[in-house]
Amino acid sequence: MATKITDSNKNAIEITSLNKWFGSFQALNNINLSIKHGERVVICGPSGSGKSTLIRCVNALESYDSGNIELFGVSLPEVHKNNKNLLSEIGMVFQQFNLFPHLTILQNLTLGPVKARGMSKQDAENLAMKYLERVRIPDQAGKKPNELSGGQQQRVAIARSLCMEPKIMLFDEPTSALDPEMIAEVLDVIIDLAKDGMTMVCVTHEMGFAKEAADKMVFMDEGEIVETEAPKYFFKTPKTERCKNFLSQILRH
Repeated sequence: MATKITDSNKNAIEITSLNKWFGSFQALNNINLSIKHGERVVICGPSGSGKSTLIRCVNALESYDSGNIELFGVSLPEVHKNNKNLLSEIGMVFQQFNLFPHLTILQNLTLGPVKARGMSKQDAENLAMKYLERVRIPDQAGKKPNELSGGQQQRVAIARSLCMEPKIMLFDEPTSALDPEMIAEVLDVIIDLAKDGMTMVCVTHEMGFAKEAADKMVFMDEGEIVETEAPKYFFKTPKTERCKNFLSQILRH
């Protein structure tokens, strides 16, 4: 029987001794991380440090070789076996927008609720408009993706994930494909979502956003979690040279 998500003492995400290899390359090395319900976590680190691989493992887009991931107290192997509906409780926003170019914005948003959740077309459209309002572009509903700016398309991608009404949102460098002037509009939307209390995990190099939105900073390097700390301590008093060097480089720009 499928497990119901409750307000239990279980964490939203619990990662224990996680290891992942790509051939002879170890992408994740003994990762341990707990994320509470409603917690907002920013994962940062140099390119190739394993950040994206980690959140793709959480969303079952990548397999892992050893260790365990629990979602709402249910291990991923058990989720796959008896409880796949739990995966629909996780929304993910990627670097690229991945919108269907031949569909309108409204059609892009209603596809998931209608096909995956059996929602009526009218209910799905009402839900889609609610979230287009939420990301501040309801007037774009009838347009095709190529008629929108990059920032608008990424906000559509966020709204599309929200239409599945997830309990957790994962963001994989959501602003990296955007022009600089479009970054702020997307980050503002994510900050608004964070204020609503949704559990969020965001891989990003945008440290100003991290300072404003994160409850917890996670610094990764060479497939390892090197430091985990609250932002006020992470930015002022990093504990390791690896973290100090990373922050000195990224905050310089």
